[in-house]
Amino acid sequence: MKMFLKPRFDQIPEEIRETFKWAVWRAEPRSNQPGKFNKAPRNPLTGRLLNVNVPESFADFETCWLAVEAHGFTGLGILLQGNGWVGVDIDNFTKMANVERGPICEWIREALAKGAYVEKSPSGSGLRAIFRGGFPGQGRRAGSLEIYQDKRFLTITGHAIKSIVEEESNE
Repeated sequence: MKMFLKPRFDQIPEEIRETFKWAVWRAEPRSNQPGKFNKAPRNPLTGRLLNVNVPESFADFETCWLAVEAHGFTGLGILLQGNGWVGVDIDNFTKMANVERGPICEWIREALAKGAYVEKSPSGSGLRAIFRGGFPGQGRRAGSLEIYQDKRFLTITGHAIKSIVEEESNE
């Protein structure tokens, strides 16, 4: 089975820990897509699948942290709820050609300068960004870039990126 980054709970900013509702996830191979995994939100106490339309079924950060440690879940994540926060998912960043990476690197530099939290995705090859903001609609997807603000579960690793130069040198 594919290896995923072990969460670094202590690296997740306090503001993110306290702002969001949380869930755990377990890597589940997709039968129709070899090498791909589902990361669906699960209740940290029961392991049952959660629905993003039922935010009250999600838990707090500490409950999820303890469940990952005690029950072998692969990781944890947040529920975006349309409350002034945006989550960005950039798949396969480390595998992109330079021509694709250039504009993304510039955007990440700007986002970091404005206080966004940026980290490696569970696979280690993608990036996540979380920041205050908004846009019309619930979400958008274009190629390897996804951006959401409501009714979306976003995995969190705690493998924070402080600068895009750091990420470019880790390839």
